[in-house]
Amino acid sequence: MFIGLAFAVRAQNLTYHSFWFDEAMSVHWARSDVSRILHVSMNLVEDRLPPLYYLLLHGWRLVFGDSEVAFRLPSVLLGVLLVAVMYRLVRNALGKQVALLSGGLIALNPFLVWYSQEARMYALAVFVAACTTWSFLAALRAFERGGATLPHWVAYSICVMIGLYTHLYTALLVPAHGLYLLLTRPRFSRIGLYFLSSLVVAALLVSPLLSAAVRVSGEAGPGDPLEGLADRLWTLLRGFTVWKAPLASLWADVVVVIMGLFAFIGLIPLRTVLLGRRGGPGTKFPAIRLFIALLLLVPLAVASLLLLRNRLAFFGERYFIVIVPWFLVAIALGATQLGDLARLRSALLWRWAGRGCIALPLVLSVVPLPGQWSPPARKEGWREAAAYLAAHSRPEEAVLIHPDWVRYPLQYYWRGGGQTYAVFSSVEAHHDLDGPLSVISMRHPVVWLVESHVEMADPQRRVNAWLAERYPLATELYPPGLAVRAYVPGYRTSRLPDFAQSISVAFRSCVRLIGYFVPDVQVRATDDLFHPPSGWIHVVTYWRRDEPCDQNYTPFVHMVDPIGQVWGASLERAQNAFYLYPTVHWRADEVVRADFDVNLNPVTPTGEYLLVVGLRDSAGEQVPLVDGSPQKTLTEVWIVP
Repeated sequence: MFIGLAFAVRAQNLTYHSFWFDEAMSVHWARSDVSRILHVSMNLVEDRLPPLYYLLLHGWRLVFGDSEVAFRLPSVLLGVLLVAVMYRLVRNALGKQVALLSGGLIALNPFLVWYSQEARMYALAVFVAACTTWSFLAALRAFERGGATLPHWVAYSICVMIGLYTHLYTALLVPAHGLYLLLTRPRFSRIGLYFLSSLVVAALLVSPLLSAAVRVSGEAGPGDPLEGLADRLWTLLRGFTVWKAPLASLWADVVVVIMGLFAFIGLIPLRTVLLGRRGGPGTKFPAIRLFIALLLLVPLAVASLLLLRNRLAFFGERYFIVIVPWFLVAIALGATQLGDLARLRSALLWRWAGRGCIALPLVLSVVPLPGQWSPPARKEGWREAAAYLAAHSRPEEAVLIHPDWVRYPLQYYWRGGGQTYAVFSSVEAHHDLDGPLSVISMRHPVVWLVESHVEMADPQRRVNAWLAERYPLATELYPPGLAVRAYVPGYRTSRLPDFAQSISVAFRSCVRLIGYFVPDVQVRATDDLFHPPSGWIHVVTYWRRDEPCDQNYTPFVHMVDPIGQVWGASLERAQNAFYLYPTVHWRADEVVRADFDVNLNPVTPTGEYLLVVGLRDSAGEQVPLVDGSPQKTLTEVWIVP
């Protein structure tokens, strides 16, 4: 049942999120030659992650193709297999009741579901880590029964090796295994020798990778293990329970605390403490609660010690995905214990309370789950940005991706006809921007600047500032994790472009509107992706000087209903062409392009509206047309559901 549930949850909305940068890197390496993958990953250069997942994905895509579903499907399947492995493992150690609840929690856990829908190695890492622990427990069980342990230790060594070639943090469970042996079998015995021998074999098999890991581990500089410790632990706890769910902060905290309490109770033998009885969950394997506690705490302790060498040792919650199944097992154990204690009472109310204790963790796992497929939880919007650029950029325009190493997700989705550039990997204060940016600006009338992760590569936003100082800003949009801005180096031209609609609108001033272009005439009033909550209409206008101007003028564009009520107004931008190039400086032989984003009222009813253009003088007073009309209708637009 839980296998089908796990697959159903992980398969739904599989393509809701666009590939984000990390997933695009998986695609990039999967498309690379095997020799290139091995060179980069075995030396931990560029990507800094081991090669196994990329090699597997390389072979997978040769069979199943390059679609989003194809790249993400291995993680889905591994997430389902994790449920099966953990169910069997927990049933052997803790019994069927705890195993069933653990299986349900693992199937529904938002954190595990999230990484089971991502084209990265984390689903593989947690699956291999579970197999590693299964092999370890199987070896201990065989030893206790006097059976053959060698096959289990061989499996253990292989799993440790595979884990390290998948993600180095899978090794964080190995010290927990060793410490458990030391605490439960303080006298060195044959089983300890088997354990150490397995690790030696695994270490030899991954020695080139471990050597590279030691070499690069100190590059980020040391950190303080105690600084921010409480915040790190709370972040992990919150991630393992509610993850990306857009819950109110109070409700999210309540869920985190309740699940944390269940896990804490699971590590305490309540029947023994409260009733002095043995039995119940946790008696099938010696010191199982100690084992679970070590699997939860030792990886965190080791990672904290690693901070002494590398301040990025706690890089993100996903690095600790290998302990999440055991956190959920502790929750299941705690809920089952409380349920058993409640059912010892004869009153019907207590029995229902016992059932509630078992059901509550499942309910608290389901509640945050739908929020993972909602706008607030979106990953980087590369798919949507690429689609917008393909629809709105013209073949003669340029797309500048900054920094250059974020080009991979855009290239995956890119179907546009314009030329793309990826120039700067990082921008420091001493870097010269004039050369490359001047060349791009001279070649193309419009430059679309697509930025992501600039806080690392260009913290002072120098590339954007260079363009903003020189050219008008046509439009800007902010899909999740990105910023897309269009600058217009060719805003001063000699003629009206072919795609523009010719018109002649004379105002009682020195300037005349000679053309316009509206890319989208059917739009929504709301937008939850590019700049929520409002939709917008982009309008391109073209102007000419009729006579020398003695003052500066600025146009505006409104969207009005049939009775003239304004439902949308153009944004006032300091980087508008009329501000960067005032009308008093215009030449008689040039056409000036001015772009406007008409920001819509989110509650605008659906229906037909008009786009109108007007002009204001330097005092802010509206300038009428020569026929006395206050403004000119450009075109009809439609607000759609």
